[in-house]
Amino acid sequence: MTEFTVEERAARPWVGVSTTGELAHWGRVNAHVPTIYAALAEAGGVPLGGPIYQYRRLRTATEPMDLTVSVPVSACMEIGDHFETGEIPAGRYLVARPEGGPDVLDGVHAEMWTWAGEQGLDLAIDERADGIHWHARTEQFLTDPESEPDRSKWAIEVTYLLK
Repeated sequence: MTEFTVEERAARPWVGVSTTGELAHWGRVNAHVPTIYAALAEAGGVPLGGPIYQYRRLRTATEPMDLTVSVPVSACMEIGDHFETGEIPAGRYLVARPEGGPDVLDGVHAEMWTWAGEQGLDLAIDERADGIHWHARTEQFLTDPESEPDRSKWAIEVTYLLK
């Protein structure tokens, strides 16, 4: 079982790319990561950590989902025409920090959803006909894959904004 905490967090600025993707073709989503880092460096920006995947709309894991692939920065900044900037909102978050890389995420999300319900925590979501719209649901990669090639040792931070 994954350990969960509830944390109060400040807003977190980011630069990135919004896209629609599906797990069967996740390489297309991941392809944005080096592009964002390169544009950020060219614009003189400094990343404040690993990439953050911000999930905006999901129905099921096998269907296309709307998300933003982003990189945290100290302040919102423009890095080019094809990129966006924004903030992950401030607030109370349900947080998990599992190890095991992408391979453990399905189980972690299932555990988080169940645990939140058992604790009486209200997730900041809107349930609509086209899926669940998240006010803030993120996965940030804390381990650099270039320095640690073993995916089973990758640490990820998963967060859900609470109402």
